[in-house]
Amino acid sequence: MSKTTEAAGAIVYRWRDGTPRTLDDASKLPLSDEQVHDLMGRIELCVVHRPKYDDWSWPKGKIEEHESSYHAAVREVGEETGIPIALESFLRTVEYPLNREGGKLRKGNITGNKRVSFWIAHMLPEQDCQRRRLTFGPVHEPDLNEIDGVRWVFPHEARHMLSHSTDRDVLDEFTDRVQEGALRSRIVFIVRHSKAESRKVWLGKDCDRPLMPRGAAAAYALGRELACFDPTFVVSSPWLRCIDTIRPFALQSDLHIHEDERLTESRYEIAPHDALDSMNEILAESIRLRKNSIVCTHRPLLGGIFNLVRELCIGTALAKRLPMKSPYIPTGHGVALSVVNTSDGPRVIDIQKVIPIVY
Repeated sequence: MSKTTEAAGAIVYRWRDGTPRTLDDASKLPLSDEQVHDLMGRIELCVVHRPKYDDWSWPKGKIEEHESSYHAAVREVGEETGIPIALESFLRTVEYPLNREGGKLRKGNITGNKRVSFWIAHMLPEQDCQRRRLTFGPVHEPDLNEIDGVRWVFPHEARHMLSHSTDRDVLDEFTDRVQEGALRSRIVFIVRHSKAESRKVWLGKDCDRPLMPRGAAAAYALGRELACFDPTFVVSSPWLRCIDTIRPFALQSDLHIHEDERLTESRYEIAPHDALDSMNEILAESIRLRKNSIVCTHRPLLGGIFNLVRELCIGTALAKRLPMKSPYIPTGHGVALSVVNTSDGPRVIDIQKVIPIVY
């Protein structure tokens, strides 16, 4: 069986003249062709030149052992370009034979395929890069032997520069995402707390039930995944197992955890709509503050919260990505929602799974 090499990368964009004032306008989705054309004329995209293949492409690289595709995308872009980034919506995955790397048939016994997953990403300011350095881990200096040119170009220029049709396919997907409103989206994580001690063996109050050692390991590993998207607004049930799930990330990132009693199991039993009110407020605050957010809560609340999110999805296919049955997501896992403000209120344009890697 042929081996498939997994890789990850991103289309990194920046605003040519600063963030346009129209970015936070609440307009209908999808955006009109005129609006998309206007936005695409205000951004520049990062392309890189690889001397080994003499080609222009999007920055990308292989996923290392014990590394997620999220982490690889951010790390590889940083190591190839020297640009720290934060991920946004997912774009697509492309696959091609390894002996066609660089667009030309390579000699020798080269078998297997290369599969590359791409995200939209934006440049991370230096102060944010320093804040997340402990949670994300090291990023090495760019290797000039691997990349000898980094250029910022308009999207239409990138289309002419890119050497491979698969990279142009990714650019087409980027354009579609822009039409969905992705350039003004915010990421909101919904996290289920990590594995806690069993109710049967815990003799104290349920709100004080702590994480098991493997739950604590998953909580630590979760921070590496969250850091790829740079969330800075953290809300949690005040119960210990939720707080301790996001405490490692919050401490290393120097972020305050906002405790919300409405996200507890006991409150949900008597007033389930309070949890939905809390979720709606967090979505609104994330948009208003222009911050990516984390919400950590309990399994019994996920059904109601996911029903709320389904109603906000831009299509039924997207809504079906959320599981319908309990336990919804495993302990210590989460989902990342790409949320856009529209004239009809918040809308979800993308949903991604967030899985900690413990080894």
